[in-house]
Amino acid sequence: MPSVAAHMICAKLVSEKLKINDKEFIKGNLLPDILDMSAEKSHLKIKGKYYEIPNIQKFINKVNLKNNLALGYLSHLLLDRYFLEEYIYDVVNGEEIFLNGKIYEEYDIINYKLLMKFNIDVKYLNEILRNFDVSIDNKKYEENIKSLNNGYCNKKLKYLNLEKFSEFLIDTSNKIADYIREVKV
Repeated sequence: MPSVAAHMICAKLVSEKLKINDKEFIKGNLLPDILDMSAEKSHLKIKGKYYEIPNIQKFINKVNLKNNLALGYLSHLLLDRYFLEEYIYDVVNGEEIFLNGKIYEEYDIINYKLLMKFNIDVKYLNEILRNFDVSIDNKKYEENIKSLNNGYCNKKLKYLNLEKFSEFLIDTSNKIADYIREVKV
């Protein structure tokens, strides 16, 4: 469960690699975090190595992968899975950062820096993330949009590192694009 900024960056990178120029793909990259249902249901959680992770195969079996919203949703789930299985546990040395909002403090610090580093147009994102054709939880939606619109924070990061996290997002977007190419056939 990386930050909304990380999901929007990944959406941009994956859409460029797959040549998907569709707002629905971008929306799908936010959708699992704002649906009007529990995270367990929206992310189809199963037990992973360290944390509960999305059940990718179950999602693929449920959707039409010719739909860009579904592909964006898949991109979101894959980023969550890679983040939880391959990145965050080693970064935090096993410390439980998902309790007491520790990870969200990190996101508040890093989001703006990530958006600027990857030239993400926040105004454009705000426009396309306004309307969804499914039932969303307005509180979750507002929290995510607020997180996107937070300005620069000069606090120091305790766990995440801007450069390493950026590299992770680039590498992971390549994996996600390759995975989507494989399953979309």
